[in-house]
Amino acid sequence: MDTIGPAGLRQGEGSPCNPQEGLPCPSDSSELVQECLRQFKVTGAQLQQIQASLLGSMEQALGGQTSPAPAVRMLPTYVGSTPHGTEQGDFVVLELGATGASLRILWVTLTGIEGHRIEPRSQEFVIPQEVMLGPGQQSTLISWTKGFRCSGVEGQDVVQLLREAIQRQGAYSIDVVAVVNDTVGTMMGCEPGVGPCEVGLIVDTGTNACYMEEARHVAVLDEDRGRVCISVEWGSFSDDGALGPVLTIFDCALDHESLNPGAQRFLSILQETVMFLAPKCDVSFIPSLDGGGRGVAMVTAVAARLAAHQRLLEETLAPFRLSQEQLAAVQAQIREAMIKGLRGEASSLRMLPTYVRATPDGSERGDFLALDLGGTNFRVLLVRVAMGGVQITNQVYSIPECVAQGSGQQLFDHIVDCIMDFQQKQGLSGQSLPLGFTFSFPCRQLGLDQGILLNWTKGFNASDCEGQDVVCLLREAIGRRKGVELNVVAIVNDTVGTMMSCGYEDPHCEVGLIVGTGTNACYMEELQNVAGVAGDSGHMCINMEWGAFGDDGSLDVLSTCFDASVDQASINPGKQRFEKMISGMYLGEIVRHILLHLTSLGVLFRGQQTQCLQTRDIFKTKFLSEIESDSLALRQVRAILEDLGLPLTSDDALMVLEVCQAVSQRAAQLCGAGVAAVVEKIRENRGLEELTVSVGVDGTLYKLHPHFSSMVAATVRKLAPRCVVTFLQSEDGSGKGAALVTAVACRLAQMARV
Repeated sequence: MDTIGPAGLRQGEGSPCNPQEGLPCPSDSSELVQECLRQFKVTGAQLQQIQASLLGSMEQALGGQTSPAPAVRMLPTYVGSTPHGTEQGDFVVLELGATGASLRILWVTLTGIEGHRIEPRSQEFVIPQEVMLGPGQQSTLISWTKGFRCSGVEGQDVVQLLREAIQRQGAYSIDVVAVVNDTVGTMMGCEPGVGPCEVGLIVDTGTNACYMEEARHVAVLDEDRGRVCISVEWGSFSDDGALGPVLTIFDCALDHESLNPGAQRFLSILQETVMFLAPKCDVSFIPSLDGGGRGVAMVTAVAARLAAHQRLLEETLAPFRLSQEQLAAVQAQIREAMIKGLRGEASSLRMLPTYVRATPDGSERGDFLALDLGGTNFRVLLVRVAMGGVQITNQVYSIPECVAQGSGQQLFDHIVDCIMDFQQKQGLSGQSLPLGFTFSFPCRQLGLDQGILLNWTKGFNASDCEGQDVVCLLREAIGRRKGVELNVVAIVNDTVGTMMSCGYEDPHCEVGLIVGTGTNACYMEELQNVAGVAGDSGHMCINMEWGAFGDDGSLDVLSTCFDASVDQASINPGKQRFEKMISGMYLGEIVRHILLHLTSLGVLFRGQQTQCLQTRDIFKTKFLSEIESDSLALRQVRAILEDLGLPLTSDDALMVLEVCQAVSQRAAQLCGAGVAAVVEKIRENRGLEELTVSVGVDGTLYKLHPHFSSMVAATVRKLAPRCVVTFLQSEDGSGKGAALVTAVACRLAQMARV
């Protein structure tokens, strides 16, 4: 596009606009006409300059710049959503200024998606000139336009003025719900095309535009999430002279004789210009059928819908918002279950001795093998512990689902095959190095190298393993493979491995925490408190197996119907109740069930059930981490959800975000209550006024979720104020820890021999 207009462009070179000077004086009338028309010719380059100038003014106004004043106002309208078709009800609309010197009153009936459209009934009243220019009796009117000049109105709340006028009449009971700019009403009243209508445009007696903006870009709102409709008030654009090069002497003459010289100049640009200036935007122009009247009613209806949906959302999420008293009660219940478990009494916390009696002291040396089995992946590691630190070489092998849920022999043969492959690649074939086996499932240990599998978790269900010594199962598999020699020194829970791994760096680390696919904790307990293990002095690391906390019904008061649905659909109904409220394997499913419920209430996705949400495990826990990221704009959140096949609006995206936040927060707070119970137990064991302790942590949920770790720490601070707790993220997790358990065991054995 080279030019816009019938002829050439004149007037300019930055010359001042004076309607009394510069009129063309050619010799004949034909040339006079052509000369006049040439002044309305606008080049593509000039339009791009105007576009850039307008965009700059918009960004300045959104950012709150006041000096110099931006050329457009960018006023927030506090309309936070566009219609999605379900709005219903009867509304009265008063329309002032949309068609010049008139007042229109409409009765608008909205019938929702299924209903037959009912045309608004309206009556128009002419406003006399003396009223338009006479005295006026918060939405605050900034300035009159379109010929209105009523005194005593600019700077006043026009809604309050209307309410006072209604009261003076005394015969009507009318509730003024919203004041709406006609441009906003036009946007809200348009029938959506392929997508929602998100821009409004008025080109009539006056001109203006509005659009849906990200709230985080609007400085005066101080909001991080959601959107808001912005009235550009672009009629005043060029008050700073930005349009000078394209103004003609005729524009100047018209401006000079208007009610507000120097203000409200803007050239209307049609669709071809938009296509030229914004070639990457697919823009459709949809004529508003009845002006802003229907749109004003729609603003009110949308506000009512959002309020009703927000109430339903809050009611649904209320059970997930735990009070300080509820969390303190969980802490006390965990503490009581810990004491019972240590005594050997019936308890949902098994409190299993691990026979790990010390944390690293830094003198450990040697080469060690480590195995790490605790989820869908299995690792084999070579760990070299030297004076300069720990060096690790590892390889990850997958555990196919058919193996994880097949026979025990098949599972352990697969593990040994992986070890043999690793040894061959590392040149270790035939060597017998001390081996630590991280086995991240509930075990009752009878010694450092003896562990009876109590029950499978995390989706494993290999047969003929529960009730068996897993070290024996591993040794039998080794025996079935010729030429393999492995010295299995220790079986280690992944939580214990995490504690030991961090303990190598920090001697204060006496607690281990896992929050990933599953969840668990361990800590160093006084040996005298551990029933069934001989000795009254020293310490013993206790594997709490806290994922099973609440299996005795103690968590029922906090459990929701959504938790019950997830539990019933799991492979171990009624078991691992605490884990199912905290860990990454289940949070996505909890969210999915909540979304299904909200959809059934009509709160989400226009009440339309989607096949996507019916699919189990479709909503991965990693989506919670991505959706709750502070760096994502709402449109990016929408993109994540749309990739799942969810046909959602921005309102839906905000509500899904709230659901994710509520589920994640509850998980983190419950985890924090557990940690608080543990550190308080250690403090009281030692009779300290204040305890300084570190917690070694591993697990993808804890590490990758943007807020989980901070919410855990905040909960611990509130529930255990006399404990100074530092959280350390394990760099290599349980693999390095298993080798360090083995290294410590070798060091202690050597000391005993000496």
